[in-house]
Parts: sequence; structure tokens; C-alpha cells
Amino acid sequence: MDLVLLRLSALGDILRVLPAWANLHEAFPEARCRAVVEDRHAFLLEPIPWVEPVLVRRKQLSSPFSAFGELKRVAGLVQDAGISLDFHGILKAALIPKLAAIPERWGDGVTKEFAGSLQTHPMGFRQQTRYDQALGLAEAFGRSRGLTGLGRFHPMLKAVPLPDAGTLWSQGRKPRVVLVPGASRRGAIKRWPLRHWITLARQLKDCCELRWSLGPEEEDLRSWLPEMTGVAGLPKLAFWQLASALRQADGVVAPDTGLLHLAVVLGVSVLGLYGSSDPVVAGLPMGAGRILRTGISCSPCRERACQRRQCLEELRPEQVSAAVMDWPPAP
Repeated sequence: MDLVLLRLSALGDILRVLPAWANLHEAFPEARCRAVVEDRHAFLLEPIPWVEPVLVRRKQLSSPFSAFGELKRVAGLVQDAGISLDFHGILKAALIPKLAAIPERWGDGVTKEFAGSLQTHPMGFRQQTRYDQALGLAEAFGRSRGLTGLGRFHPMLKAVPLPDAGTLWSQGRKPRVVLVPGASRRGAIKRWPLRHWITLARQLKDCCELRWSLGPEEEDLRSWLPEMTGVAGLPKLAFWQLASALRQADGVVAPDTGLLHLAVVLGVSVLGLYGSSDPVVAGLPMGAGRILRTGISCSPCRERACQRRQCLEELRPEQVSAAVMDWPPAP
């Protein structure tokens, strides 16, 4: 069996489909699994030896003058496959197996730009988390082969070998909690106010062993936030070293970002601080942790330019610290 698995972007979304891909591999261990991802996210597949990356060049894909030619090039790389499973559901992703003339083309039920019309086995749409969306596709495909159980969530990176992150924690018995105050520039609207993070750190540092996780977008915070709060920051680490550091923790507190979902697939309990993010679509698999949100009338929304950010301003540090003290957060 030769499977082509498609998920072009983004970082967090690729992480959310990995449990479904792992279930497919476990169910069909002899199958060849090729994953079509953008070249900027190739590193996400590094710890997974049974996946063969097929890389789409982001620069060519982003240009209207070169996008179709890039899709044809990638299609040529997988044209010998018999089955594709589209975990993205946009036209660019659906065109690849169509151009490759893959005879059996599955889709997970969430489609845009008429992508579903290019699939031979499109699933029906359901309002559910992206984890369940991907796992549902794996389950449906498994059932077509007489197998069940492919829709169950497993933190598939819980035991995979990762690079050593060094000694980052003491040997004390306090819960180890990583605080993630940042988000990407595109996802800046998801950031919980920094003053709330500072208050939270002060409330928790006597009962928990805390570490800040500060990425490239928070480089300016590294010079003063640890000293001001008395909470050390994790050192600058490569992505999979950071994953190793997160896996040593008891919990991660973060907005709806890639690191939150990295913690989920690592098997670390999470507390998600959600404002504009949809708690269903961007939700967590059962047992992975808990989401805190105000639930005001205008959220969830897709307004990236919102200036009020009331949905996050009104999520108080006292609510978050109470949830952390109840660690692990009850779903």
C-alpha cells in the first residue's frame, strides 16, 4: 500500500494531523507513507522515520505565476501512489493527487474552493476539532479496509527519541510548568496580555517551578522578563530540543499556538488561553487538557485587527492560576 498524506500548512495544523498519521502507520505498518508538506515545515517530520517527506516549495506555491507548475512538479513525485488522504481541503492540496492521477483520493470533509469535487471519497462535514477531523478521516479509511480504532487520539510524540535539551529543571517536587506568552506575528491577536502573564507568574512561582518559553518574536522580553518576575526562561533551543524541554514539564500554559499543540502531541497536559480562537475547531482532544476563555458574545471571531481584545483582557490571572493549581487541568 502506498499512501500520500497531504497537509500543506501551518505548523500547528501539521502537528494536529500527526496523531492520525501515526494511527495509519500503526494500522498499516508495511505501507509506504509519503507526506506532502511545505518546505518550511519539513523539520516537523524529522523525528518520524516512517514518513517520507515530499516538499512543496513555498516560494513557488505563493506566486500565481509558478503555483500550478509547482503543483504539477509535486504531482509527478507521487504519481505512482494508489491512495491519497487530504488533511487540508484546499484547492492547492486537492490538485496534487488529481494531477498525479491517484485513483483513490480521500478527503476529511472540510473543503474550500471546491476541493471536494476533486476527491473520489469525500467525507461529510462535521463541526469538530481539527484533531477529530483528521482522526475521523483515518478512521473512515481504516474501516474501508476492515479495521477500526484509527480515530482514537494518542500523543504520538510522547516516546519518540528527541535531542537532549540539557538540565533545565531542579530535582524538587513542585509541578513543572512552562509559560508561553508569545505567538507568531500572524497570530498576535491570540496573545494574552503581558501584564496578565506577569501577574500569573507572581501568583504561581512559590508553588510551581516555572519556566518562560520565549521564541524569536519575544526576543526583547528575554532581556528583562525573567529578571523582573524571578522566573527563568528556557534557553534558546532548536525546535526539537524545545520539544524535549516541554516533554520534561508537567504542564504548559499557552494561547492557541503551535507550542500548545506541540505539547498536546508530546503528551504534556495543557491549559489553553483562548480569545478569538474557536474552542471547537481549535479545541483539544479529550484528556489533553483544558481551555479557558471568557466566552463573550463577539468570540470566537476572525478579526485579526481587533483593538479591544476584550475576550483576552477579561480572562483574569486569578482564573488561570486557580486552574493551574488544580493541575493537571480537568478537561
